[in-house]
Amino acid sequence: MQNLVVISAIAPNRTGIANEITDLVTYCGCNILESKMKTMGNTFSLVLMASGEWNSLAKLEHVLPTKAHSMGMTTMLQRTDPMPLRDERLPYRVKFFASDNQGIANTITTFFAQENVNIEQLSCDTFASKQTGSPIAEIKLTVSVPISTAIAQLRESFVLFCEKHNLDASFEPITQ
Repeated sequence: MQNLVVISAIAPNRTGIANEITDLVTYCGCNILESKMKTMGNTFSLVLMASGEWNSLAKLEHVLPTKAHSMGMTTMLQRTDPMPLRDERLPYRVKFFASDNQGIANTITTFFAQENVNIEQLSCDTFASKQTGSPIAEIKLTVSVPISTAIAQLRESFVLFCEKHNLDASFEPITQ
């Protein structure tokens, strides 16, 4: 069985911080399986999943808090298990563009929860429209649709949802 740990961290952003984290994971004898690192404002953020022998993960769990403190970093670690095999699901990529307003991400996630569609990944970015300067939200999701779902009916619900909330969106299968 594969030994896994998930690390979540935030710190003041500075050059080299991603390298320091990856160095530490490697020093402890672990391998990075997945990671998302991003600067948000003047803050560096990361979510990372590492694998290793039980003693390598224990070393990482022991060393990281001290190293993180010296970097001004706040961390959380949690052991996890590999994703269990689930019922058959179809992967889709969903993209939304809309005027940014409070609650738009919640409105979108509520739609998918009500449709019994699992959100595997979600990213939100906002930027100013070049034409008007108004804030625009770009929300991207990877979702998994149960194979038993009637896709045509889901698409119809999706179109009605987008019309109701004035969202420009796409809903496409991931073929690769």
